[in-house]
Amino acid sequence: MEYESGGPLLKVLLLIRAKSSHMGNRKELFRFPDGRLAIEHALETLHSAVPSASTIYISLHDESQLGSIEAPLKDVAVRARVSKDAEHGEHDEHDHDLHNFPELKPVFDEQEEDIGAASGLLAAHSTHPDAKWLVLTCDYPLLPPPALQQLILEYQNPVTCFVNESGFTEPLISIWDSEALEKLKLNVKNGRYSLDGVIEEINGRLIKPLRAQWISRADTEEAWAEVMAVLASR
Repeated sequence: MEYESGGPLLKVLLLIRAKSSHMGNRKELFRFPDGRLAIEHALETLHSAVPSASTIYISLHDESQLGSIEAPLKDVAVRARVSKDAEHGEHDEHDHDLHNFPELKPVFDEQEEDIGAASGLLAAHSTHPDAKWLVLTCDYPLLPPPALQQLILEYQNPVTCFVNESGFTEPLISIWDSEALEKLKLNVKNGRYSLDGVIEEINGRLIKPLRAQWISRADTEEAWAEVMAVLASR
């Protein structure tokens, strides 16, 4: 597992769901004004928030999803190396620290039934049953690394997630330990797929982000376009 000073031991998971009820296109392939894809932004955010992580796991339904994101997965690692080179200037070619970017490892859930985000979380849990997982999706274009760092520093077992100004939880920006994931597994067996339901049942910790806009979720084409228009105008 990974250790961040002042925070828990973590593994890092980017959830990409097989289906979207809101968008005709896959959200991870939506673009920012600078040309980056949503998946690239999410991976860069995770890497910046947990730089010690040697692996970022990417939850997918099956291998058929992997083909369309293989190119951006390579691009994000290359861009990270170029950015570090520019930041540090000339360096020894053997200075591997400047070139470190986590291994990007797919995890396939292959669920026949569409049970939403629970499928990806449980697939990751099955690979490392004792791990704590920092979880993110591609739905949060305004989320910066400090938001995840706040989540890590304020984490409490068994699950911690953000809550928005309206009092609604954001379980797709969260940290889950094995107890919480076992509860989710049990609920799914009983036909209950809600992440919010688990968080409520086990009295998960809810925290407000330091800035409310960090957790603005763009889960429709219209919402994404509105956020992009704001970013393009800056």
